[in-house]
Amino acid sequence: MKVEIKSLTDKGMEDRDDCDILEIFIDGEREFSVHDGESEDATLSRDFNDCYEIGNLMQRAYNTGKEGGSFILSKIQVDEL
Repeated sequence: MKVEIKSLTDKGMEDRDDCDILEIFIDGEREFSVHDGESEDATLSRDFNDCYEIGNLMQRAYNTGKEGGSFILSKIQVDEL
């Protein structure tokens, strides 16, 4: 399992009025995405709704290890997502 955690560089945040994004990709597929936005949208049912998937993502990582699979984690900062 190859996991990439992507967030914005300082320049990327500056371009988005100091708002950040965090995305998690597993084997090249985006599986998780949360971002800063308007304060009225900063709720679990809106900007942070992927948080409900955290348990499933943890279970996938656990199962990969349990089955003897590899787990490669990298953290990447990019100018835009």
